[in-house]
Amino acid sequence: MARPLHMPVPLMLARLRPIALALTAALALVYCASLLAPQGYVAKARVLLPGERMLKLEETAGDPALAKERVRARLQRYAGGMVIDEPAVLPQRHGVTLPLSLAALIGLGIGCAVVATRERRRRPVRHERELVAALGMPLLAARPSGPQALRALCRQLLEHWFVGGRALLPIVGEADTARLAHDLAVAFAEMGVRTLLIDADLRSPRLHAFVGVPNRQGLADVLDGRGVQLAQRGENLALLVCGGVSEDPLELLSRPRLPELLRAVAKPFRVVLIATSAIERGPDFEIFAALAGGALIVTRSGEDAAALGELRARLRRCAARLVATVLDRR
Repeated sequence: MARPLHMPVPLMLARLRPIALALTAALALVYCASLLAPQGYVAKARVLLPGERMLKLEETAGDPALAKERVRARLQRYAGGMVIDEPAVLPQRHGVTLPLSLAALIGLGIGCAVVATRERRRRPVRHERELVAALGMPLLAARPSGPQALRALCRQLLEHWFVGGRALLPIVGEADTARLAHDLAVAFAEMGVRTLLIDADLRSPRLHAFVGVPNRQGLADVLDGRGVQLAQRGENLALLVCGGVSEDPLELLSRPRLPELLRAVAKPFRVVLIATSAIERGPDFEIFAALAGGALIVTRSGEDAAALGELRARLRRCAARLVATVLDRR
């Protein structure tokens, strides 16, 4: 039986992002408008009328002299009274509390409308059969991200993907590809398989933090013509960190050194796992998927079927096969 997928908190927050953006934009617009509004001036005076009645006079204008002149003109109407305060001119303060409150309401309204519109158009993937319908039939069945399921996936990959000299497999997804790539690499190493784990997320590297090694002399360095060094983690697991990125990530990955490097590292290792950057950050993952001829996709619960369909089309354009799918419920 297909199992329902539950939406994690990060995905829920991402769905509500239009509300925050609309609210921020509305408040910023009103605040900037208040700063750019022309300066006004207010002239004030007080008159004591017969019967001990105090009258306060105020006039505003864009010119301080004009505001003062208007107050004096009004004072002439009360010639029988006593002027307590001579006309004084002060800069007029623009009240922003009410405009900001209205802007907040408008921003919330627009944001909620955008979210509601998107939700009506969304087709969230709630079951594994819907995942297959969106992404297509993979080489291997979809699996959850639990330890036992990943070990079983490793055995299947060794039997059906890492054969005939094929060693490369990029991990592709919208977010946490690094954690899944690390977990799979550790599982392969524990099975006695010589494994290399490459951090190819040149935009937000994370793998070095998982294994506790410095982020230097890595992939970006060798692509830029500098030195490289593998970090050995046990007998069967090595790590190639991201390294220092000094150029545009996409330009670095487009250099001919990348396929040369991957061919070289594939010789001493049975398995080479590549953690790529999130798919919404650019086409980086497509380069690795094309070089490997396939990709393993990690997807979150409740993902939009249309977004998964677009990912399927992007893999098809670079002639990459969907090898397997992992459902990350964390």
